[in-house]
Amino acid sequence: MVFADEKKKAIAEESMRTRKAREKMKKQLECFEKNITPQALQKKTIEIQRWISRHALHRIILKNKSISMFDENQNTATLSRRVGQLTDQIKKEWDIPK
Repeated sequence: MVFADEKKKAIAEESMRTRKAREKMKKQLECFEKNITPQALQKKTIEIQRWISRHALHRIILKNKSISMFDENQNTATLSRRVGQLTDQIKKEWDIPK
């Protein structure tokens, strides 16, 4: 039976290069998160809707199907198992509450 302390010793220590890369990515993510505000999201939503309107002439009319672009996330795609595991790992490493 392997105890927690022994298991931690079995894992190789993080290299300086990996540590620097992790810190760089962490800073980039923090910077991105600061820029995601309700106002910025609203602005981007308006930009997307305007783009769609500008390109309406190029659309093909579907007679047999009903498709909507924005459904307020009512029909979101399910996360893959791998993405879920990565999300949990990041949350644990950064102490992000669920």
